[in-house]
Amino acid sequence: MSNNPFVLRCYAEKKDGLWIAACPQFTLATQGESFEQAKEKLEAQIKSYIVEALTVDKEHAVELLGRRAPLSTRLQYEVKAVAYSFMRRFSRRRDVRFFSEPALQIVC
Repeated sequence: MSNNPFVLRCYAEKKDGLWIAACPQFTLATQGESFEQAKEKLEAQIKSYIVEALTVDKEHAVELLGRRAPLSTRLQYEVKAVAYSFMRRFSRRRDVRFFSEPALQIVC
């Protein structure tokens, strides 16, 4: 996971014809018919989560924004990242993509 709290590490994976985009740090996920659609939906969901934490649920904002996914979810992300980097050397498959979301850019 990212050491920078303002950069969220995310990934998208194609399953059964749909792209599932996930942000393990906030345990958020979306789906779409294309990578771009799933990523855009995830960005909107992250923005909504951050804005709500900072405006509606101010007294819990530190806990909500500093929240970490359960260990099993973080490990699953790391295993996928390692497996993907290994597979990328031997295959041109593009059914998993990793990307970073700068949290401050999403909200502004």
